[in-house]
Amino acid sequence: MVRLHPRTQLNRAKTRTKAVLNVWPSAKALAYVADDFGWGVRRRMGRIQSESGSTHRALPVEDSVAYVEEVFNDYLTYGGVDRLGGTAAEVGPGDNAGVALLLQWAGCQQVDLVDRFRSRRSPDQQKLIYQALARRHRLDAPADGWDDERLPGITWRLGSSAEDFFARRAQGGRPGYDVIVSRAALEHLYDPLGAIRSMAGCLKPGGRMIHKVDFRDHGMFTPARQELTFLRFPPALYREMTRRSGRPNRVLLHRYRELATELGRSGRLTVTILVTSLVGQGEVTPHVPFAALPPASLRRAVIEVQAQRYRFAREFADVAPEDLAVTGIFWIGARPG
Repeated sequence: MVRLHPRTQLNRAKTRTKAVLNVWPSAKALAYVADDFGWGVRRRMGRIQSESGSTHRALPVEDSVAYVEEVFNDYLTYGGVDRLGGTAAEVGPGDNAGVALLLQWAGCQQVDLVDRFRSRRSPDQQKLIYQALARRHRLDAPADGWDDERLPGITWRLGSSAEDFFARRAQGGRPGYDVIVSRAALEHLYDPLGAIRSMAGCLKPGGRMIHKVDFRDHGMFTPARQELTFLRFPPALYREMTRRSGRPNRVLLHRYRELATELGRSGRLTVTILVTSLVGQGEVTPHVPFAALPPASLRRAVIEVQAQRYRFAREFADVAPEDLAVTGIFWIGARPG
């Protein structure tokens, strides 16, 4: 009999376990509870390394550069930004400061990179990405070279959640920021709406925040299960599956819309919401306000929501199916000048 290498045996066991968990969402939910508890233990020990946000580890350099430019251009296009300057913050930068470099190229003098975790990265790979961006955008090389940890004017603010970081700055009476941006980051915060309120207090007059938020499950149950499966679990259980590990928080369109109304009435921000994707329909390109969605696409998305709705947790019982059909948004807030 051929004896398999222990690592091969382990990989096969993991594959079998994953197959079983994909069949039984409840069992997978309990596995997430155990894993989330482990994340809490690691954080108490000061271990903030994470595979989450390691966007560029598996990408060729040219793909990384294209992604960075896409993210940056989306901020300008959908954020309605004519010019940049002063101080910026990027929430959830992951493993790369490329967007921060382009923010500097566009006029920002200082960029803070705010993240609860430190995404694993390869310094050599990052250097190649920065060099490629420098060639394409005529960026001057720093005196110390393209050291990820010592890019002039770019400061990594790691180990503190966005909620805590911006709350401290707002309480300190330091507005500070001309622009705050994020992409696929707010859905990982424990309290994204509270974070936005604090960010509003950190914006200078005329400042702007631009957040692209993905309401999908980030692979928790998909693609093996229908994409709204993660809405089935009661809030208390779901919190234990997600709050320490940064998995999606299930704060959906209706909550962001309520916040937009609140901040607008108070005069703190003027908010625009653009829809970026729909259930079962994928990306909405270009991104548009809800009222401008293609009626046929919205109708198909609502039908899919209604087919799954009887399984959803009670907290979503009174949410309009049209709101649950939206799986991603751009949330753009402008502080009056």
